[in-house]
Amino acid sequence: MNNPEGLNRPEAMPAPVVAPINEVMFAAAAEGRLSVQRCVRCGAHRYPPAEGCYRCGGLDWAWSDLPGTGTVYSYTWIPDRGRDGRLYNVAVVDVDGTEGDPVRVLANVVDAWCQGEIVVGQRVEMIPVPFGDRLALPGFRRLQ
Repeated sequence: MNNPEGLNRPEAMPAPVVAPINEVMFAAAAEGRLSVQRCVRCGAHRYPPAEGCYRCGGLDWAWSDLPGTGTVYSYTWIPDRGRDGRLYNVAVVDVDGTEGDPVRVLANVVDAWCQGEIVVGQRVEMIPVPFGDRLALPGFRRLQ
């Protein structure tokens, strides 16, 4: 995956596998929307996409757009060998607007370059990180 200028992303990160169960999520992210599955039976949101509901076992689901904001739940810094050891981060973001158990998205905080620029509890918003033709990963940037 190419590193779009200005985004702190690993240099040699491979593109995700696009499949019928996740393609809508990647297309929505390219449009700047955070869309996750929602169980038709019980209303629980879920991520990553899956065939069945963790809460009720229902197999019917639809896509649900969330506000695209959230809070850093956890994070780590990793040296990127492709960029001479420069650090990138992997964060777990607890997203807003969900029903059921918390929905936590594993992503990069793409505007954080140094340790200390991310803290647990920090507010973030979704930003598209392009990887294909009209597809993007949900990344996040810090809110001030």
